[in-house]
Amino acid sequence: MAETSIHLATNSECKMKGNGYCPRPLEKTTFLSKKWALSIIVTIGNFGTLRFNGLLNRINGITQKTLAERLRELEGHNLITRTAFSEKPPRVEYSLTLSGEKVRKAILPLIKLAESNTFSKH
Repeated sequence: MAETSIHLATNSECKMKGNGYCPRPLEKTTFLSKKWALSIIVTIGNFGTLRFNGLLNRINGITQKTLAERLRELEGHNLITRTAFSEKPPRVEYSLTLSGEKVRKAILPLIKLAESNTFSKH
């Protein structure tokens, strides 16, 4: 299971002075750092419920293989729900769980800040 809390280091674990959050590479601590994971969460959250092709058409540049892999990972970490309907042709829809919505709400301000040109070169 992925770590879900911030790592509060003790002095023996971290080279920082004092207590608090010990920075470490996100890539080593969570699957959320994988390419497209956050984009998928935000896109599903923006539309409420989406089918596979709806996601594929809305996330520019993602491949079918990568989308399928990330959806399985996100479902495995209880961030999205996959609902399969017994219809012909088969229909599958994806939506955020409560945990997925919490992640989305947490990252939206960071995405907005990054897109706001606050950091543009002068």
